[in-house]
Amino acid sequence: MTWIIGAAATLGYAVGISDIRVTFADGREKDCLQKLYPMSRFIAAGFAGSVRIGFAMLDALAYLLQDLPEASAWLPDEVADSFQDLARQVFQAAPPAEQALHSHLMLLGAHPTEDVGIPGYARCSVHILRSPDFVPRLSRPGEVVSIGSGSTIAPYQKVLDGFSSNVLSLLQGEVMGAGMGFLTLSMVVQKTIEQNPTPGISPHAHICVVRRASVEVGTNDENRYPPSGEVIEIRMPPVATTWNQFVRLASSSTGSADGAVC
Repeated sequence: MTWIIGAAATLGYAVGISDIRVTFADGREKDCLQKLYPMSRFIAAGFAGSVRIGFAMLDALAYLLQDLPEASAWLPDEVADSFQDLARQVFQAAPPAEQALHSHLMLLGAHPTEDVGIPGYARCSVHILRSPDFVPRLSRPGEVVSIGSGSTIAPYQKVLDGFSSNVLSLLQGEVMGAGMGFLTLSMVVQKTIEQNPTPGISPHAHICVVRRASVEVGTNDENRYPPSGEVIEIRMPPVATTWNQFVRLASSSTGSADGAVC
Protein backbone atom coordinates (compact mmCIF):
# COMPACT_ATOMS: atom_id res chain seq x y z
CA MET A 1 0.00 0.00 0.00
CA THR A 2 1.41 3.34 -0.97
CA TRP A 3 0.86 6.63 -2.72
CA ILE A 4 3.38 8.09 -5.14
CA ILE A 5 2.42 11.33 -6.89
CA GLY A 6 4.12 12.90 -9.88
CA ALA A 7 3.75 16.03 -12.00
CA ALA A 8 5.72 17.68 -14.77
CA ALA A 9 5.53 21.40 -14.10
CA THR A 10 5.74 23.93 -16.92
CA LEU A 11 8.60 25.80 -15.24
CA GLY A 12 11.42 23.35 -15.87
CA TYR A 13 11.04 20.63 -13.23
CA ALA A 14 9.24 17.38 -12.46
CA VAL A 15 8.25 16.52 -8.91
CA GLY A 16 7.54 13.20 -7.22
CA ILE A 17 6.08 12.77 -3.72
CA SER A 18 6.03 9.38 -2.01
CA ASP A 19 5.03 8.09 1.38
CA ILE A 20 7.23 5.56 3.23
CA ARG A 21 4.82 2.91 4.55
CA VAL A 22 5.03 -0.82 3.89
CA THR A 23 2.39 -3.46 4.54
CA PHE A 24 3.85 -6.88 5.38
CA ALA A 25 2.34 -10.24 4.49
CA ASP A 26 0.84 -10.66 7.96
CA GLY A 27 -0.95 -7.30 7.70
CA ARG A 28 1.39 -5.32 9.93
CA GLU A 29 2.47 -1.89 8.71
CA LYS A 30 5.66 0.08 9.21
CA ASP A 31 7.00 3.45 8.03
CA CYS A 32 10.38 2.29 6.81
CA LEU A 33 10.95 2.50 3.05
CA GLN A 34 12.21 5.07 0.56
CA LYS A 35 10.41 4.58 -2.77
CA LEU A 36 11.82 7.45 -4.92
CA TYR A 37 15.44 7.51 -6.12
CA PRO A 38 17.80 9.43 -8.41
CA MET A 39 18.80 7.06 -11.22
CA SER A 40 20.95 9.10 -13.62
CA ARG A 41 21.49 12.67 -14.73
CA PHE A 42 18.02 14.26 -14.79
CA ILE A 43 16.23 10.91 -14.29
CA ALA A 44 14.50 9.59 -11.14
CA ALA A 45 12.25 6.60 -10.49
CA GLY A 46 9.73 5.41 -7.92
CA PHE A 47 7.96 2.11 -7.36
CA ALA A 48 4.75 0.76 -5.85
CA GLY A 49 3.51 -2.78 -5.37
CA SER A 50 5.83 -5.64 -4.46
CA VAL A 51 8.84 -4.27 -2.58
CA ARG A 52 11.01 -7.13 -3.80
CA ILE A 53 10.10 -6.49 -7.44
CA GLY A 54 10.41 -2.74 -6.95
CA PHE A 55 14.05 -2.97 -5.92
CA ALA A 56 14.70 -5.42 -8.76
CA MET A 57 13.24 -2.83 -11.13
CA LEU A 58 15.58 -0.15 -9.81
CA ASP A 59 18.55 -2.48 -10.29
CA ALA A 60 17.45 -3.21 -13.86
CA LEU A 61 16.97 0.47 -14.63
CA ALA A 62 20.41 1.28 -13.20
CA TYR A 63 21.87 -1.41 -15.47
CA LEU A 64 20.10 0.11 -18.47
CA LEU A 65 21.40 3.58 -17.66
CA GLN A 66 25.00 2.62 -16.86
CA ASP A 67 28.05 3.75 -18.83
CA LEU A 68 26.69 7.21 -19.56
CA PRO A 69 29.43 9.30 -21.19
CA GLU A 70 30.64 12.26 -19.16
CA ALA A 71 28.60 15.44 -19.64
CA SER A 72 25.85 13.44 -21.40
CA ALA A 73 22.28 12.72 -20.37
CA TRP A 74 19.54 10.28 -21.35
CA LEU A 75 16.37 11.38 -23.14
CA PRO A 76 13.47 10.67 -20.73
CA ASP A 77 11.08 9.44 -23.44
CA GLU A 78 13.68 7.01 -24.77
CA VAL A 79 14.39 5.72 -21.26
CA ALA A 80 10.71 4.95 -20.70
CA ASP A 81 10.37 3.21 -24.07
CA SER A 82 13.61 1.25 -23.70
CA PHE A 83 12.81 0.08 -20.18
CA GLN A 84 9.47 -1.51 -21.10
CA ASP A 85 10.85 -4.85 -22.29
CA LEU A 86 13.39 -5.14 -19.48
CA ALA A 87 10.74 -4.32 -16.85
CA ARG A 88 8.52 -7.04 -18.27
CA GLN A 89 11.37 -9.56 -18.03
CA VAL A 90 12.10 -8.61 -14.42
CA PHE A 91 8.44 -8.99 -13.51
CA GLN A 92 8.06 -12.35 -15.22
CA ALA A 93 11.17 -13.66 -13.44
CA ALA A 94 9.75 -12.84 -10.00
CA PRO A 95 7.95 -15.47 -7.89
CA PRO A 96 4.21 -15.73 -8.64
CA ALA A 97 3.35 -14.59 -5.11
CA GLU A 98 5.28 -11.36 -5.69
CA GLN A 99 3.74 -10.86 -9.14
CA ALA A 100 0.31 -11.06 -7.52
CA LEU A 101 1.21 -7.88 -5.60
CA HIS A 102 1.73 -6.05 -8.91
CA SER A 103 4.48 -3.57 -9.79
CA HIS A 104 3.93 0.03 -10.82
CA LEU A 105 6.73 2.41 -11.76
CA MET A 106 6.99 6.17 -12.13
CA LEU A 107 9.80 7.79 -14.12
CA LEU A 108 10.56 11.49 -13.69
CA GLY A 109 12.77 13.21 -16.22
CA ALA A 110 14.10 16.55 -17.47
CA HIS A 111 15.03 16.78 -21.14
CA PRO A 112 18.72 17.71 -21.53
CA THR A 113 18.22 20.08 -24.48
CA GLU A 114 14.54 20.81 -25.16
CA ASP A 115 12.92 23.74 -23.37
CA VAL A 116 9.24 24.43 -22.68
CA GLY A 117 9.39 27.77 -24.50
CA ILE A 118 11.39 29.67 -21.91
CA PRO A 119 15.17 29.39 -22.43
CA GLY A 120 16.71 27.30 -19.66
CA TYR A 121 13.42 25.78 -18.49
CA ALA A 122 13.62 22.10 -19.47
CA ARG A 123 10.74 20.14 -20.91
CA CYS A 124 10.02 17.65 -18.14
CA SER A 125 8.03 14.45 -18.09
CA VAL A 126 6.33 11.86 -15.92
CA HIS A 127 5.85 8.34 -17.29
CA ILE A 128 3.90 5.58 -15.55
CA LEU A 129 4.51 1.89 -16.30
CA ARG A 130 2.23 -0.77 -14.82
CA SER A 131 2.52 -4.56 -14.66
CA PRO A 132 2.26 -6.87 -16.44
CA ASP A 133 2.88 -5.05 -19.75
CA PHE A 134 4.69 -1.89 -18.56
CA VAL A 135 3.54 0.20 -21.51
CA PRO A 136 4.72 3.76 -20.73
CA ARG A 137 1.98 6.33 -20.23
CA LEU A 138 3.11 9.96 -20.52
CA SER A 139 1.21 12.46 -18.38
CA ARG A 140 0.22 15.87 -19.71
CA PRO A 141 2.19 18.96 -18.61
CA GLY A 142 0.68 20.11 -15.33
CA GLU A 143 -1.27 16.88 -14.83
CA VAL A 144 -0.84 15.36 -11.36
CA VAL A 145 -0.84 11.55 -11.53
CA SER A 146 -0.24 8.78 -9.02
CA ILE A 147 0.45 5.09 -8.52
CA GLY A 148 -0.25 2.80 -5.59
CA SER A 149 -3.33 2.24 -3.46
CA GLY A 150 -3.71 5.98 -2.79
CA SER A 151 -4.84 6.32 -6.39
CA THR A 152 -8.11 4.58 -5.49
CA ILE A 153 -8.95 6.65 -2.39
CA ALA A 154 -11.67 9.15 -3.32
CA PRO A 155 -10.54 12.13 -1.17
CA TYR A 156 -6.96 11.66 -2.38
CA GLN A 157 -7.90 11.49 -6.05
CA LYS A 158 -10.16 14.51 -5.67
CA VAL A 159 -7.17 16.56 -4.55
CA LEU A 160 -5.09 15.47 -7.53
CA ASP A 161 -7.97 16.09 -9.93
CA GLY A 162 -8.21 19.62 -8.54
CA PHE A 163 -4.57 20.29 -9.35
CA SER A 164 -4.81 18.65 -12.77
CA SER A 165 -7.91 20.62 -13.77
CA ASN A 166 -6.06 23.91 -13.24
CA VAL A 167 -2.87 24.10 -15.29
CA LEU A 168 -1.84 27.12 -13.22
CA SER A 169 -1.93 25.23 -9.90
CA LEU A 170 1.82 24.64 -9.68
CA LEU A 171 2.54 28.05 -11.19
CA GLN A 172 0.51 29.71 -8.44
CA GLY A 173 2.73 28.00 -5.90
CA GLU A 174 5.69 29.96 -7.25
CA VAL A 175 4.79 32.76 -4.82
CA MET A 176 6.69 30.60 -2.30
CA GLY A 177 9.84 31.13 -4.34
CA ALA A 178 11.06 30.61 -7.89
CA GLY A 179 10.96 26.92 -8.78
CA MET A 180 9.23 26.06 -5.48
CA GLY A 181 5.67 25.60 -6.69
CA PHE A 182 5.83 21.91 -5.77
CA LEU A 183 5.75 22.87 -2.07
CA THR A 184 2.07 23.76 -2.38
CA LEU A 185 1.33 20.30 -3.78
CA SER A 186 3.38 18.66 -1.03
CA MET A 187 1.63 20.53 1.76
CA VAL A 188 -1.84 19.84 0.35
CA VAL A 189 -1.02 16.13 -0.04
CA GLN A 190 0.27 15.87 3.53
CA LYS A 191 -2.80 17.65 4.92
CA THR A 192 -5.12 15.41 2.89
CA ILE A 193 -3.49 12.25 4.28
CA GLU A 194 -3.64 13.56 7.84
CA GLN A 195 -7.31 14.49 7.51
CA ASN A 196 -8.20 11.23 5.75
CA PRO A 197 -6.00 8.55 7.36
CA THR A 198 -5.95 5.34 5.34
CA PRO A 199 -4.35 1.99 6.19
CA GLY A 200 -1.09 1.53 4.33
CA ILE A 201 -0.36 5.22 3.69
CA SER A 202 1.89 7.43 5.80
CA PRO A 203 1.95 11.23 6.14
CA HIS A 204 5.76 11.04 6.08
CA ALA A 205 6.97 11.63 2.54
CA HIS A 206 10.02 12.00 0.34
CA ILE A 207 9.94 14.82 -2.21
CA CYS A 208 11.99 14.32 -5.37
CA VAL A 209 12.58 17.28 -7.71
CA VAL A 210 14.16 16.66 -11.11
CA ARG A 211 15.64 19.57 -13.03
CA ARG A 212 18.13 19.77 -15.87
CA ALA A 213 20.77 20.73 -13.32
CA SER A 214 20.01 18.21 -10.59
CA VAL A 215 17.96 15.44 -9.02
CA GLU A 216 17.25 16.16 -5.36
CA VAL A 217 15.42 14.05 -2.78
CA GLY A 218 14.30 15.55 0.54
CA THR A 219 11.68 14.96 3.23
CA ASN A 220 8.58 16.77 4.43
CA ASP A 221 9.94 17.14 7.96
CA GLU A 222 8.67 20.23 9.75
CA ASN A 223 8.17 21.96 13.10
CA ARG A 224 4.64 22.79 14.18
CA TYR A 225 3.68 25.41 16.72
CA PRO A 226 0.23 24.77 18.26
CA PRO A 227 -1.56 27.40 20.38
CA SER A 228 -0.31 25.68 23.54
CA GLY A 229 3.17 26.93 22.69
CA GLU A 230 5.25 23.74 22.62
CA VAL A 231 7.15 22.83 19.48
CA ILE A 232 6.06 19.62 17.73
CA GLU A 233 8.87 18.20 15.62
CA ILE A 234 7.72 16.05 12.68
CA ARG A 235 10.69 13.90 11.64
CA MET A 236 10.93 10.94 9.29
CA PRO A 237 12.01 7.65 10.90
CA PRO A 238 14.94 5.65 9.46
CA VAL A 239 14.13 4.11 6.08
CA ALA A 240 15.59 1.28 4.01
CA THR A 241 17.12 2.32 0.67
CA THR A 242 18.21 -1.10 -0.64
CA TRP A 243 16.66 -4.57 -0.72
CA ASN A 244 19.30 -5.92 1.69
CA GLN A 245 18.59 -3.13 4.16
CA PHE A 246 14.88 -3.83 3.88
CA VAL A 247 15.40 -7.56 4.49
CA ARG A 248 17.40 -6.81 7.65
CA LEU A 249 14.80 -4.32 8.84
CA ALA A 250 11.98 -6.76 8.20
CA SER A 251 13.73 -9.60 9.99
CA SER A 252 14.26 -7.45 13.06
CA SER A 253 10.68 -6.22 13.29
CA THR A 254 8.24 -8.48 11.45
CA GLY A 255 10.03 -11.66 10.47
CA SER A 256 10.10 -11.62 6.65
CA ALA A 257 10.40 -9.23 3.70
CA ASP A 258 8.68 -11.71 1.39
CA GLY A 259 5.24 -10.57 0.35
CA ALA A 260 5.79 -6.98 1.51
CA VAL A 261 3.80 -4.46 -0.51
CA CYS A 262 4.04 -0.71 -0.81
